[in-house]
Order: sequence, then structure tokens, then C-alpha cells
Amino acid sequence: MFGLFFKIFISLFFSSLSLMAIEDLQTQKESKPAFETFYEGWQAESRENYKKAFRLYTKASNKGYSAATFHMAKMYEKGVGVKQDYSKAFASYKVIAKTGYVKAQLFLARLYEEGKGVSQDNKEAFYWYKKAADQGSVSAQMATAKMYEKALGAQKSFVKSIKYYKKAIEQGSLEACTSLAYLYIHEEKLKAHLKEGKNLLIRSAKKGELRAQYHLSKLYANSKIFRTNNEKSIYWLKKSADQGYSKAQYELGSFYTQVKALDYEKAFKYLQRSAELGYTNAQYDLGLMYYEGIGTQVDKYKTYAYWLEASASGDKDAEHNLKILCKSSPEVCK
Repeated sequence: MFGLFFKIFISLFFSSLSLMAIEDLQTQKESKPAFETFYEGWQAESRENYKKAFRLYTKASNKGYSAATFHMAKMYEKGVGVKQDYSKAFASYKVIAKTGYVKAQLFLARLYEEGKGVSQDNKEAFYWYKKAADQGSVSAQMATAKMYEKALGAQKSFVKSIKYYKKAIEQGSLEACTSLAYLYIHEEKLKAHLKEGKNLLIRSAKKGELRAQYHLSKLYANSKIFRTNNEKSIYWLKKSADQGYSKAQYELGSFYTQVKALDYEKAFKYLQRSAELGYTNAQYDLGLMYYEGIGTQVDKYKTYAYWLEASASGDKDAEHNLKILCKSSPEVCK
């Protein structure tokens, strides 16, 4: 009777976990009670009851349930449901990464790369990225390719870098397609692959990859790779910007401040989008527009807010102008 109930329970569980990787279940061989505790934790997390979720994940993790350990580690890393603790996140990821848990290997590699919870170590990062990459993780394949390309934690090898980019492309990664295209186009030692690089970039851009669209825009604007075509350059820049690429939004906003394409309302719109995504140059320029009332009404309070953000990111002009603003209009800086 219990066996039949459990089969029904499993069926319902699979149909409800639209955001959870199937790997979490396929790699598990632990006891049913641990599974049920984990599922209760996932339900609590989906209802944003994070403290309860963390408690249940911890309980299931203590019973040896790897998926629970992974979710517990993520909560430690993000500080959700528990005080943020990179060291505990690192330790938890590592326990199950050693057993071959792919996502834990990927997350562990990232902590090594960023130096969170452990001393920064590109060699260890590369080791774990490659482990996950060889098990089929697209994100890890991308990271492994990049580390071979940049000689980060591994000996520089364009051959191996290309190999891992292609592995990711075979799984449908447009990001990998763009990265490989960029490598072929801009690396002098790979000029024999220039035509292939151009085709890859166009293919990726047409399929909607925003970085490819941005790079294609730059190449049409000024390069020996494509014949200069300003109309196509702006077309692809707008495609990228409208998909949310902050750098493209900033450059398109700046374009609309030029005499030949003057449109302050469009300039303001794209600079605002870029600034809201944290792009420092856009924050500075948007602050100027609010200060001068260009494309919008004068609002020195917003000028202060955007320049403050830009200054925090190291923009010296924003820092200098903040001092002037606070001296001339001290009320906005309180």
C-alpha cells in the first residue's frame, strides 16, 4: 500500500517542480523519509517561508540527501532563511561536489573563482569547472573554455578552449556561439577561422543573443571585418538594447544625443534603462540630464541619487560633481 502511495507521490512531485532540475532527483538513492523532508522544504521555499525551508533542508541534508545539501548551501550563500555564511556554503558544496553532484561542482568552482568562503584560487576553480563541464554542464563548459582562453588556472590553450565552447554550442548555447565567434574574429592566431567566426556571430545575433547583436553592431560601425553600414549598426544596437543589454542601452542613448540623430526623449529612455541595470556611465549621464532638464524635468534629487551610485562605482566625475551639487544645493544631499 505504501509503495503505491509513494509512486503516486513521486508522480505528483515531478509534475509540480517546474523550476527544479531533474538531476536533483535522478542522482538520489537516499531514504524515502529524507526525500519527503526535502520535498516539504522545497514547498516551504516556494511559499517564501525561507526559515522553515532552511530547517527542513538541513534536516534532510543530515540524513545524507544531496539535493537538500545543495539547496541548504545556496541559502547559506545568499543569506536567505539563514544568516549569510560563505564558508558554510563552500563547505556544503564541497561535500557533495566530491560525490559528483554537478551543480555543486559548478557553484563550488564559482566560490573559488570569486574568493568567497575560501581564498581565491583559479586552479581550484578550473578543476571544479572542468569536472562539471565533463559531466555536461553548459555553464561549466563556458567557464572552462574561458579559463583555457585566458590562461586562468590552466595553461593557455585555444584548441581546448574551442573544444569546450563547441561542447556548449552542441547543447544549444547561443552565449557560447557568441564567445567562440568573438575569439575567432579578434584573436590574431585564429584568423584562419575568421569566416566561421562571422557566420557564428550572425547566426547568434539572428537567434536573439544580445551580446552577439551588440558585437555585430560594433563591427558594422567600424571594422575591417564588415563593410561599414551605420544603418545596420544602429539596427543591431537597438535589438540588443531592447533585450536589456545595459552597454547597448547606454550607447544607443548616447547616440540619440548626437546632432545627426538628436532625440532627447529616446536618449533619456535608454540611459534610464541602462542606469537602472547599474551601468555607471549611464548613471552619470542620466544625472546630468536631470540636472539640466534635458529629456525630462529638472530634478536635482534624482541627480544626487544617480551621481551617488556612479560615485560608489568609482566614477571620479560623479564624485567631483556631487561635491559641487551639495555645496550649491545642500538640501538635496541630506
